[in-house]
Amino acid sequence: MLPVQQRPEPPRTRRGSRLFAVWVAALAVIIVDEVLTRLLRPLHVPGLGLFTFTTFLASLVLIALTLYGFAVFVRWTLRKLFWRVGRRLFLSYVLIGMLPFFLFAILLLTIGYMICGVMTHAALRGERQAALGQLESAAFEYSLTGKRPAGVTKSLEIYDTNVASGAKLPAWLKSTTFSGMVERGHQPLLVASRQSAPARTIVFIEPLDPEWVEQLQDKSGMTVLMARENTSKLRKGSIRVEKGGHSFDLNDNDSGAVTDLILHSIGTKVIWADVTALTDWDSGATIDGRHELFTLIINPFQNLFHFYFGAQADSYVSALLQFTAGLVILLLVFYAMAVLFAAVLIFSITRAVNRIEKGTKAVERGDFTYRIAMKPQNQLGEMAQSFDRMTESIATLLVNVAENERLQSEIEIAASIQRNLLPKEGPQFRGVSFSAHFEPTASIGGDYYDVFNIDKTRLAVAIGDVSGHGLSTGLVMAMVKAAITTLVEEGAEETSLFHRLNDLVYRSTERRAFMTLAFTIFDLEKGTIRHTNAGHLYPYLLREGQKPRGIEVPSLPLGVRSTISTHTAEVDLQEGDAIVYLSDGIVEAQDEHGEPFGFDQLEALLSRSVDRSPSTIRDQILEAVARHCGARPADDDRTVMILRFDNFHHGYNQNAVPVLEEATV
Repeated sequence: MLPVQQRPEPPRTRRGSRLFAVWVAALAVIIVDEVLTRLLRPLHVPGLGLFTFTTFLASLVLIALTLYGFAVFVRWTLRKLFWRVGRRLFLSYVLIGMLPFFLFAILLLTIGYMICGVMTHAALRGERQAALGQLESAAFEYSLTGKRPAGVTKSLEIYDTNVASGAKLPAWLKSTTFSGMVERGHQPLLVASRQSAPARTIVFIEPLDPEWVEQLQDKSGMTVLMARENTSKLRKGSIRVEKGGHSFDLNDNDSGAVTDLILHSIGTKVIWADVTALTDWDSGATIDGRHELFTLIINPFQNLFHFYFGAQADSYVSALLQFTAGLVILLLVFYAMAVLFAAVLIFSITRAVNRIEKGTKAVERGDFTYRIAMKPQNQLGEMAQSFDRMTESIATLLVNVAENERLQSEIEIAASIQRNLLPKEGPQFRGVSFSAHFEPTASIGGDYYDVFNIDKTRLAVAIGDVSGHGLSTGLVMAMVKAAITTLVEEGAEETSLFHRLNDLVYRSTERRAFMTLAFTIFDLEKGTIRHTNAGHLYPYLLREGQKPRGIEVPSLPLGVRSTISTHTAEVDLQEGDAIVYLSDGIVEAQDEHGEPFGFDQLEALLSRSVDRSPSTIRDQILEAVARHCGARPADDDRTVMILRFDNFHHGYNQNAVPVLEEATV
């Protein structure tokens, strides 16, 4: 398990503490202003208005910050309460699943209450019509008998145009038949007028007084409170109702009975209102908005059923309640099943989320071995399995990264070893200067060069190129270097050396692997160059006054066949000669269009070179190749090795400092 670097927590903001300090300061300002105002007011000190204004501003700040703090507290509380997914799902279920039931129940209750109110209103008007019908019947009986009918209230008024009482009637009522409600001196009346003869009119008037209200309550069970328009000041214990710009006061006294009656009737009785236009007593006109009677009706619910269904109301209500109770129980059963199903879903979701949360925290700690191990029965299960696959992939990736880091470390060590295998110094002969450059395309290259001091008058150089790149080519190169060093120290001549190296490469590599090698022995005493080649680029001999000349010795590379046939070319060595050795990565270097650097440019460059020092020639070649390639990276290893011979006949000097201009890697 690899450790995971924890990200630093962001610095906590201090805005809350600063706002709290402002809130305390505002409160302190209010308290100080109040104390100073009370102390200075008796002294009549001028400028107290400034304290009042300061207190006002501080109060605004205090109220604003208090509301802001309350909002922040509510937000913090909601986050703490509903941080977990299960609680959020439960709240969502309550809002989506249960709230519509409550809203629908409120809607049904409202509609039912309105229906009951309309039925109560109809019942009141029915009672009024029944009372008017009784008055009409009593007026008809009186016209026949001339006697006061039995069973009427004491407040009943009887007027007959044939007697003196008829003179009190208004003109319009003496000459017409009328049945309705009339206003006389702010007193509502039930009036029934009947013409029994062309010249006789009988009028029965029933005042809507407390006696009539009491009889109505005894008969129907309804309680009615009537009020006329009132423009005076509202008295204590009364309730004022506004309608169309008119005011009606109920229970215009100080007892407060109306308020208690209404409060005790809420929820148990139907409370409804009726506004009826009254006919004017003097003119007989009915005008909407004038002469109105406001009636507050308080009616028990059971009275409605008795009013509309008569004696069978109890059995009807019982059957209705039983049906409703059965339906409610059935709906509750279905709802309980839905709640159980929702609870199972919520539990499964929260359990999966909790497991995934534990997994993410384990990954955050760096534990990539944690597995959620959930069945893919739903989308969360698929997510959990994806999480397991992700952690497994990450764990494998980390193992691969660690392995690659280990391999890269080993490759860097191998590259360091390879660089150490290359010669650190040139030939130890006075008058011989040397320079080299080695640039691998990978960490470990396949190019190779070396310098050997054979004896006091002879030196040898070798340059080669193993096919391919990477660690395997580096191993072949190291193996060949060790073999060449051993063979040179043993004094093996060129033919034997190449045969033994060919046998080594052929047996130690795959059939497709091979190695080019050029081996040259310089005899400073005889002034000769013996060059043996195995498929490598020909070296160039640079001589004053002559064009660059390649020492051509054609042959196959090492490792291509089990046997190899080599040839050795011998060339005279003169003072001032320079030998240039290259790998194919120089001449095959391509530009952005794929055009190689080529032998023509190389030979032209060597021909133009005036300064024949090895370091100068090396730098000129590398700069020319770099200009040719531009931004394109190297495709193959690039190796350059150059020797120059000046005054080499002085021979080998053991105590002399060797002339090594530069060897770059």
